[in-house]
Amino acid sequence: MKRAMTILLLLAWLPGLLAAGSFWQDNQGALSQLVSVVLTIFGVPLLIKLGKKLGLTIDEQQAQDAIAALINIIVNIELGTGGSGAQKKDLAVQIAKNTLSVAQQRILERKYGSLEAAVQVAFERSSLNNKGAK
Repeated sequence: MKRAMTILLLLAWLPGLLAAGSFWQDNQGALSQLVSVVLTIFGVPLLIKLGKKLGLTIDEQQAQDAIAALINIIVNIELGTGGSGAQKKDLAVQIAKNTLSVAQQRILERKYGSLEAAVQVAFERSSLNNKGAK
């Protein structure tokens, strides 16, 4: 990891080191392309690893488990109560806030933006959706 970071820093400083010479003026386009390709090849995997270490990525299995829990909540609401779709959605959001763990709520909020949007996604994935949206 340290070796890769050292290489990235050297590649980032390369244009600055070469700017004083005429070599840079003659080959600026080619060297810029080379540096950008090398930074992309090494930088993207490093950023992905950094994101995983810092917990910035979302485990898809955990997100699917949370959606499954939301689908169970929606099914129980459909079986037990009447009312409009908006009322049922609000009720599902309230029940989800009370029953889902804080970790599951955070996963859903990070993946879908809000708990309300996650409830909508869960409804669209459930068999209760008559429109068949997937």
